[in-house]
Amino acid sequence: MKESKYYLQCVKCEHITEDFGAWFEQNQVCPKCGSKHSEVWYNSDYNELPLIMKGNPESFWQYFYYLPLNRRENIITRNEGAISLQKWWFLEDFAKEKYGLNLDIYVYRNDLNGGTGTFKDVAAALAASVLKEYDINQYCVASTGNTATSYARYLSIAGINCSIFLPENALKSSEAMISAFGQNVYRVKGDYSKAKEIAAEYAKKYNILISSGNIDPLRVEAKKTMVFEWLRQIGKMPDVYIQAISGGTGPIALDKGVREIKKTFPEIKNPRMIMVQPDACDPMTQAWEKAEAKNFPKNYENDYPILDNPQTQVPTLATGNPATYPIVSRIIKKSGGTFIRMKEEKLVPIGRLVAYERKLLLGPASAVCLGGFFEALEKNLLKSDETIIINIGEGVRRAPEFVEQMIYTSKDISSVDECKPHQIDDYRQQLWNDVLK
Repeated sequence: MKESKYYLQCVKCEHITEDFGAWFEQNQVCPKCGSKHSEVWYNSDYNELPLIMKGNPESFWQYFYYLPLNRRENIITRNEGAISLQKWWFLEDFAKEKYGLNLDIYVYRNDLNGGTGTFKDVAAALAASVLKEYDINQYCVASTGNTATSYARYLSIAGINCSIFLPENALKSSEAMISAFGQNVYRVKGDYSKAKEIAAEYAKKYNILISSGNIDPLRVEAKKTMVFEWLRQIGKMPDVYIQAISGGTGPIALDKGVREIKKTFPEIKNPRMIMVQPDACDPMTQAWEKAEAKNFPKNYENDYPILDNPQTQVPTLATGNPATYPIVSRIIKKSGGTFIRMKEEKLVPIGRLVAYERKLLLGPASAVCLGGFFEALEKNLLKSDETIIINIGEGVRRAPEFVEQMIYTSKDISSVDECKPHQIDDYRQQLWNDVLK
């Protein structure tokens, strides 16, 4: 009998589920203890990983042997997950000039993903492929926006019907993209928690599979390939990893990827993880600061606030009930990392600065991440000679309101006498001052 490629194992009781077909039949829970948290493990040879890493892959499907899909003909892809890390010299220069730190800074630009230009495309690609492999026809997702648009597109490509539940503060542009792909959109009168509640009721009523959120093994398995990509591109894990956080699949997946190859590559370890939240929606950061002040007492991870209908300028990060905090906080603590917040009043100045220095328009959630980098410097969280990876999650294509706020050089005129040539460099100091003041 041929050995299977992979299996799922319950994190709580270690019960084995043979594959995703069985996992779906079990309604995505462990039949022994009822836990929703299972992880995928492989019978593949990890000694082959260095050879697989060679070359320039078109997508994360380069790592097919370490992904839970049996047949390549089921792959759905739009060239996602194989993104070239970029050196952002202007951040290195700033850290050197203002703080005396020699930092090696790389930026992982998810806006370059070929699906919808976000951090969510790899998860949607894997989900669509696995669902196709098991002939799943209906699926549903609750999302603040980015997951919704990615899943809507990729599942549409696979011919799978996907019902999307958005909170009332979700971006109109997200709703438009989902609808354009022919998928159902339900804009819920309430916040993200309410959207998740109704989506779960819908899934139960119609016996439809639902994305199980940040611990969904499909999402985790796709995003863990960040580990493989960084080893491929820079030959090591970074010392520090920075991302904006809403639910926390990023750190969960990063930790899973490291544990997965640790036996074969014992020198690999997690980077110090710095998670960033905007000050208008920061329940994880509040919980962390409270625990830190008390020296992390027993069961600290279960003590976190729930923010009802948070009024943030960054709808994609509007998770007021951080149900994954118990899992994520333990990973962050073990890594030696922390949670920090950035002021939303800095979103536009950071967006303008990056547009000026890099000729790149960020989405607001990515501006939160960059704000976290500046906060990390101010809080002395970075050390000289460290390698930093900043994971920016989105471009600006679905945030037209944010683009409009990039305007700062326009002048209303009535005659040519009010016009004169300018020098681009004259704006640099103003933009830096706006970020740092």
